[in-house]
This record gives sequence, structure tokens and C-alpha cells, in this order.
Amino acid sequence: MLSSLALLLLLAFYVGGTGMQEEEKKPVFLSAMVGESVIFSCNLDFPRDVVVPYTLNWNRGNEKIVSIQDGVLVYAKEGYVGRVSNSVHGNRADLNLSAVRKPDEGWFECRLFFPNRSPPTRLNGTWFHLSVLGSELMGVPPINQTVAEGNEARLECVSKDPNARVVWYKDNEYLSNIDELQVRASTSPEGTLTLISTTPNDIGWYKCEVISTTGQIQSASAFLNVHYKARVVHTPRQVFLPIGRPGAIECTYMANPPVTRMRWEKDGFLFDPFNVPGAVSRRNGTLYFSKYSLAFEKVEESHGGDYTCTPNNELGTMGPSPLIKVMVQHPPVFTVTPHNMYLRKPGDTIHMTCDALDGSTRPTIVWFKTGARCHRTGRS
Repeated sequence: MLSSLALLLLLAFYVGGTGMQEEEKKPVFLSAMVGESVIFSCNLDFPRDVVVPYTLNWNRGNEKIVSIQDGVLVYAKEGYVGRVSNSVHGNRADLNLSAVRKPDEGWFECRLFFPNRSPPTRLNGTWFHLSVLGSELMGVPPINQTVAEGNEARLECVSKDPNARVVWYKDNEYLSNIDELQVRASTSPEGTLTLISTTPNDIGWYKCEVISTTGQIQSASAFLNVHYKARVVHTPRQVFLPIGRPGAIECTYMANPPVTRMRWEKDGFLFDPFNVPGAVSRRNGTLYFSKYSLAFEKVEESHGGDYTCTPNNELGTMGPSPLIKVMVQHPPVFTVTPHNMYLRKPGDTIHMTCDALDGSTRPTIVWFKTGARCHRTGRS
């Protein structure tokens, strides 16, 4: 009998202790309009305020919808992909839920775990209740999307009122006013926008506006991102590099995701700046012959030739640039110079001769008297 009583007391103590350990804070009540964003803030209560490896789970009911490991979003349930993002500010982790819709209404919970500690949980667990307002017109707002170039993009915008009118904007401009989208964009009866054969120009903010027959308006926005291979936008046909001075060859490109590698070729062969003293390939697409190089500080004759640039990102490349003809220029050379001194009587005529060549052409010659410009000859 005593042993049974002791067992019951021990069980009661264990359950009570566990209940204290898993004590939850007071719930936080939030509200958002359909199509808006809402931020849930969860305290990162580290042991002795020392940051250790952690996992932060966001749940709805008994189901995990988002998981964050050491500040990095590693999992999002279907329906939340493209709508959730996280940020950490000191001992606070924020979850941003965008494109709020009516089914999002209800209870959310954040739970903090320390996988390398025992016990793995502490006094943590915060409940949030989200109330979704303004769902009379818009049932499903659009969400952020990323598609590959050439693929189709669908931005949902479901109107609850079949008599309501749906209007779309891109970067605050009526979609119907954008000629480029006239043949590639269509809107379904319930309001969903479809873009076929997407291009990099389609990147931007799209806003869906639902207008009721009584003039009531509700809107929501989403960002469309288009990934595409790296491509050259512009290169000069000719570049003149002054010998003995710094010089640059520019290669203007566009890429999404960003460029990871730039390949340069000279006269049909790989030109690796790492193997050329004083040459540096910058991430902005400029091949620069550095004047700060310890190997040599100036452009040389060997830098002349035909160059191409080929940008690459994780998707690949659209190919090399047209040929860039690089010519190394020399400064003009005097062929005839005036004497150091001329002696003449007042009224006499003085002929001072000066001539120069710039390659095979005659350059412009400027005369100065005591530092002031006085005469210039033309080109011949």
C-alpha cells in the first residue's frame, strides 16, 4: 500500500515538474488583412544567454509548418513555400508570413530545441492567434514566385464575389498598358494571372486589385522573380589601351542568379588573369590591368589582341561576347623640335618648327608661350 502511494506521489511530482518545464507564455494576438504580411516574434531563450546550436519549429496544431536551424530556414510546408521568410535579431527570431489568406486564421506556436543539450527543451513555447480580416472580396491573394526563363508563371488572385472586377498592375502600371505583356498575359474568370514564355523583363511587383460592384476595393501584391542564364549585354568593338598606363576592358552583362565566373579569351585562347602579372578580373565584369601590381604597373604591347568575355552563373551562359579588338597606343613622337633659343631684332620674323607623328598620322600640336596657350596646328 505504501509503495503504491509512493509511486503515485512520484508520478505526480514528475508530471508536475514536466508541466512547469513546458510552461508556456501568454498568447499573442495578431491581425492582418487578406494579402498583407504579418510577423511572428519568438524569443530565443538560450541557456545562460550563450548562443548554442538550436532548432526553431513553427507549428499549427500538432503539425510542423516551418523549421529553422541556427537561423537558416530549412523546411517550409507546402502552402507556405514562397510566403515565409525568417530573420534573427539578437535573441529574437521573426517569421514573416506574406500573402495572408483566410485559411491562415488560427493558432500558431513556436518551439525552441537544443539538440546538443539535455534536456533538449527549456521553458519555451509561445502561442500566437492570427485573425484574418477583409476576406469579403479576395479569397486567395498572390504569393511571391520564382520561375525559370521561358516557363509559365501563375499568380493566383481569387475573387470571392463573381461579379467583382479584377485588375492587375506591374510595378504600379496597368498591365493592359504594357505592350510586351499583351500577347503573353491572360486573366482567368476568378482573377488568376498567367504569364507564358517568361523573360527577364517580367521581373517585378504584381498587384491584384479586386473591385466590387459597389466600388469596394481590396488589393494584394507579390514579387515575380525570373531566373535566367548569364548573358553579355554590351562590349565595345574597339578599346585603345595607352602603353605604360592602366587600361580596362569592360564587359557588361546581366545574370540571375548572380555571375559566379567570368571567362576571358584572347586571340582564341584562354586568358587567365591569375597567370598574367598585373591583370585582374573584377566581379563587375571589368578586366583591369592594375597599376598597383608588383609585377608590372603598365600596359604592354602583348596586351593587344582580340578578346571575348563569357559570364557564367549556376544556370550556365548564353555564350561569349562579340570580339573586342584591343589596340595598344603609343604617345606621339616629336620628329622636329624648336631650338632652345632664338635671337631676332624687333620687327623680324621668327620661324619655330615643331612636328610629330602618332603612328602614321600627324597629331594635333599646341604651342604655349610662358605657360599660356597661343596657337594650335590642325591634323594633316
